[in-house]
Amino acid sequence: MIIPIKRFGEEAKIPRQAKPGDAGRDAWITGFKLPEVDGDKKNLIAIDSDEYQLGPLGRIGCTLGFATAIPEGYYFQVVPRSGLALWEGLTILNTPGTIDCGWRDEWMAIVVNLSNQIITLTKGERICQIILTPMTDYEFEETDELPESARGMNGYGSTGKR
Repeated sequence: MIIPIKRFGEEAKIPRQAKPGDAGRDAWITGFKLPEVDGDKKNLIAIDSDEYQLGPLGRIGCTLGFATAIPEGYYFQVVPRSGLALWEGLTILNTPGTIDCGWRDEWMAIVVNLSNQIITLTKGERICQIILTPMTDYEFEETDELPESARGMNGYGSTGKR
C-alpha cells in the first residue's frame, strides 16, 4: 500500500521502521506547540526553539513535520516509544492518538512527562511511533438483554491480583 505524505519543511523526516518487521514507524519532533485557553477560545501557540524543557506532569504538542492522505478503511495510531516511556517517563497523552483518513493537516504527538524530573525535548528527536490500522465498519443495535458471558457483571479487578 502506498500512502501519500507531504513534508512540512526541509528538517521533516518521513516516518520509518527501525528494524524490518516492526509494526510502527518512528516519527521525529519538528517543533513545539503549547495549548492556550483564553475564555472560550482554545489555541495552539508555536514555541520558537530547538528544544523544550518539559516539567513533571507537563504536556506539549510535538509537531511531526508531515501530513498524509490515509486510504479510506484505515487510520493511524500515534503511540509511545517504549524506551522513552520506561527510561524517561514520557508517553503520548491520548494513547493511542487517532489520525483519521480525512485528516490533512500536520500530525502532532501530545507528549506528557510522567516522571519527577525535567526532560529536555529536542527537535530531530524520535518521539513516537505511528501504526497503520484497518478500520472495521460497524453499527450498534440497541437491545434490552445481552448474551451471558463467563465474567458476567463482575467488575474491575474481578479476575484477581497480579
